Amino acid sequence: MPFDTILGQEKAHDYLKKLVRTQKVPGALLFYGPDGVGKAKTALEFAKALNCQDPLARQTGDACGVCASCKAISQGTHPDVTFADFIYQARLEVKKDFSSKGYQEELEKEIAKQQHINVDTIRDVTAKSQQKAVGNGWKVLIIDQAQTMQASAANALLKFIEEPPQKTVWILITSKRTAMLKTILSRCQPLGFSPLKDEQITQILTQSGAEIQYPDLCAKYSGGSVSGALKADQALTLLSAATFGPGGADAAGPAAVAAELSRTLVTARQEATAVLDVLFRALHNAWCQAPDENTRQLYQKTLERFENYKRSLTRNVSPALIVETALMSLDGLNVPVF
Repeated sequence: MPFDTILGQEKAHDYLKKLVRTQKVPGALLFYGPDGVGKAKTALEFAKALNCQDPLARQTGDACGVCASCKAISQGTHPDVTFADFIYQARLEVKKDFSSKGYQEELEKEIAKQQHINVDTIRDVTAKSQQKAVGNGWKVLIIDQAQTMQASAANALLKFIEEPPQKTVWILITSKRTAMLKTILSRCQPLGFSPLKDEQITQILTQSGAEIQYPDLCAKYSGGSVSGALKADQALTLLSAATFGPGGADAAGPAAVAAELSRTLVTARQEATAVLDVLFRALHNAWCQAPDENTRQLYQKTLERFENYKRSLTRNVSPALIVETALMSLDGLNVPVF
């Protein structure tokens, strides 16, 4: 069944299935937990279950996944289900028709600029929440990255999540629950999502068909999320391609890794962050296995330097310079990455 295709969140799924079976659904739900653990997928599966046209599937609290309603939600074309994220917001910003020349290029540029869910996007979604449902199921309004809502956007949302129309449910998705307004949190039923186990992430990576060179290592450095594993794959690819791989590093390794970063600043920062995250976790593992207190303190000081390197990436400092400096700081330390 569809919920079962999302690994590692059985507790959350059992709760949502109960809501579907009883049809006693809160007006607003808050899905919180790390990025990349299945929150958005679960929100869409919940929308499918609430609107599934197969009565036998609904009796189990799940969706059949094959009826017209389920397929429409999967394709993003169901009139009663709205999934608002940075891509949705970027489409609102691009004024061209999607079939016009240059639309896709302009859309990609707009997506890259997105950092906050703005008030115009919330107004667009709240307007849809007030429209009469097309089908006989539920209207489901999903806001991803809800912690990025500007204050004006959050305030515009308040009254709509407090008293939504009958058979309407809001789902706010966040990786930073503490960053959200208390007035928003007080109006939502919270539902926590846990970090995934390494073996679950390896299974997801394998089943995805993606070309991952080191799936087990990616899971190890993932921080419990699939998105973290994909970032780790990016970092490990950079490290292995630039003579910093499983065969060991040479003197040119740090400069070679830095040279492999993208020439686009935004992408280079993302790549550098992925590299630093992998190295930080490798350092932490080495710290945990340190044979004596002196060695442990040496690793501790290096970990503190890496925290500074990560902060520097948010400032006007060259990502290539930060990566090269970080790798050079590992000289003389036994920090197995591969």
